[in-house]
Formats: sequence, structure tokens, C-alpha cells
Amino acid sequence: MKKILFILVILAFCGSLVAQKHQHHSHKKPPPLEEKETRKVLFGVYFGPTVDWIVPTSNELTRKAAKAGFITGLGVDINLTPKKILYFSTGAFVRYLQGEFEFTNRYKFNFNNFLVLDTLNTVRTYQTTYLAIPTGIKVRTAIAKDCVFLGSLGLYHNFRIAGKQFDHFSLPGVDDEYMITTKKVNNKDASLFAESAYVGIGFEYLLGHNTRVSAHVNYGCQFNYFNSKAENNVTHERFKSIAHSLQIVVGFLF
Repeated sequence: MKKILFILVILAFCGSLVAQKHQHHSHKKPPPLEEKETRKVLFGVYFGPTVDWIVPTSNELTRKAAKAGFITGLGVDINLTPKKILYFSTGAFVRYLQGEFEFTNRYKFNFNNFLVLDTLNTVRTYQTTYLAIPTGIKVRTAIAKDCVFLGSLGLYHNFRIAGKQFDHFSLPGVDDEYMITTKKVNNKDASLFAESAYVGIGFEYLLGHNTRVSAHVNYGCQFNYFNSKAENNVTHERFKSIAHSLQIVVGFLF
């Protein structure tokens, strides 16, 4: 009986040690996210509004108000350094840009088979959709309290994939409250290819091992908007301008 009691005491003592060890491990804190984040490539989905204003660089045009647009697409960031600070950034985005200009334009009017030419002040609205391919760099800070701050710099290579344009004006002798708007036609003035530079700052928050939520503010400058054939049909001078863009973009990285 004494031997049995002794064995039971030994087993109870061992069980108590095992239970304490298990309890100690169960209360151990999981490793922080920065220790679990080991990916070298980040994939992102982004979308957001833009405020765009196209500024003439020739005397043929007068800029009107800024217009709203949007940008959306997929991004890929590839780590270039062991500490995950410097990344190469690329992807594919759809960018919608609008702009308005005032200038003098000559119109043809047909009244009862009688052709009339008239030169009028007009406001032309341009709407353009681009496929934009970015190539740039991102600098990310080290992860601290699940937060990352970053800066970005690079180029957008913009390919025009769609667009419309239309005019509105008033006829001579008619009150300005009655405006004539032409039908929308294909945008023939925008360049098929346009290069842009961009710079921005951003913030990312780690939701988990595989997901981040991000917010960015970017400024972009498109070096050209018009193609070489876009001109004033009165003076035959070329249209020239650059396009500025302020982009507020949110997204998720996986």
C-alpha cells in the first residue's frame, strides 16, 4: 500500500509539472507581425479619386476649371534589400482623365443647304482613359506597431485606350444662357502615348500575416497631353499642354 501511495504521489507531482509547463506555453505571446512578415513580393489592389488640371503651354488655349477623375488597378512591389526597405514598383492601372479648354474655333453650319462658316469662342471638354504602367521605387520604413510609412517615386507610361471630346458654345446674337453642345466624338487630339512622373507618400497598416491596408497621396505630372496633329483650325497653331494630377488612393496588399 505504501508503494502504491508513493507511486501515486510521484505521478501527481509529474502531472503538476506538465500542467504548469503547458499553461506557461499557452500564455506565451505570439510573435509580432514584423517577425512573421517574410515576403519579398507584395501584390496590391488600389483605387481612388483624382483631381486633374491640364495647363496650356501655348497661347492658343485658356485653361478652365479642374476636373475629377479616378485611378484603379493592380500593383506589384518587389523587395530589393535584405531589410525590406527598398522596393521596385510596377503593375497595371486604368486612369480616367478630364480637362477643359477655352479657345476660338471655326464651325460649319448648314442652313437650308446653305453653308455658313463662323468663328466662335468655345469650351472643349476632353475625356481620356489610359492604361498606365508604372515603373518606380518605394522606400518603406521598418514595421513599428504594425505600421509602415513609405515614399514613392517613378514614371507612369500611359497608353490611350479610349476617349471622347465635345464642345459647347453660344451662337452670335443669342443670350449666353442658351448653350449649344455638340455630340460626343472620339478624342482625336490626345496623344496615343504620354509619359508621366509621380511622387507620393503613404501609410500601411498590417492587418495580419498576409494582408495590409494602405492609403497614399500622389502628385503626378504628365509631360504631354496633345498629339502633334492637334491644332487650332483658325490660326493652325499646335495645342500644347501638360497635365497635373492629385491622387488619393487606398488599397489592400496581399
